[in-house]
Amino acid sequence: MSAATSPTAETPSVSQSGSQLAFATRNRQFKAGERKHWYDGDPAITAYFNALSAMFPVGERFFCDTVRYQKHKITDPKLQAEIKEFLGQEAIHSREHQAYNDRIAAQGYPMAKLERRSARMQKLARFLMPKKAQLGQTVALEHFTAVLADHLLREREMFARHASPEEYELWMWHAVEETEHKAVAFDVLKAVTRPGTFYFLRVRSLLMATIFFNINLALHMRDLLKADGLQWSPRAWGRIFRYMWINPGPLWKSIPAYLDWFRPSFHPWMHDNRELVAEWKAAHGEEPAGAANAA
Repeated sequence: MSAATSPTAETPSVSQSGSQLAFATRNRQFKAGERKHWYDGDPAITAYFNALSAMFPVGERFFCDTVRYQKHKITDPKLQAEIKEFLGQEAIHSREHQAYNDRIAAQGYPMAKLERRSARMQKLARFLMPKKAQLGQTVALEHFTAVLADHLLREREMFARHASPEEYELWMWHAVEETEHKAVAFDVLKAVTRPGTFYFLRVRSLLMATIFFNINLALHMRDLLKADGLQWSPRAWGRIFRYMWINPGPLWKSIPAYLDWFRPSFHPWMHDNRELVAEWKAAHGEEPAGAANAA
């Protein structure tokens, strides 16, 4: 029997990673959060972003833990390397949003209360869910952040016109890195789960995440608006609704990407937006625009 047909002959292995973009941890620091109503002087839209930020420190730590629990089961060196950078990026996201939240709190906003609320939800998930189900929540929430990040990067010129410079830099950096590592947790869950179970788990996880994420976000925005005496203001809530659903409409425009999740063949890089990352990198001196840097 020839070496070419021998059952012991080495054959190329299929990578457990589906990532289309090489990425690395950036140890960036920001001074965002020093201005009170940094989005166009509007307390309502600023409250939307601040409510998101209130979820991030504890959320990013949860994401890291759920991936770390499964890390030892991954045999692919490429995915192992991506896990390392994923953990690094998320740890710095947690640090920088904590610093941001602390500056918002110094302005009189109840960020500590919001963070405790998010922490209680995460603690409940850790207590009630098996480790793979916890990873499923991470994968679902990473899908949320990826589609919202994609929208923010596509609307970056509009965002730059309304946001203060430091906040613009913080949110764009975060959006870029969420795009870069958007498939890592997904690929880990796929690698450690049987195909049928994988599909069921990720669908259930997205449905659960959709409910609890939006409840948490609404409660956070209510408490932030309350600090400005606007919790009962139809105009304030109307501006938030218009921003989220009409113009620029990140939720409305993200519906197709959100629904793609339910395709059995779905992978995060079916939404190939490497050019948005490349444009941001070019603007920050990392690489020429258009260099997709495919892995």
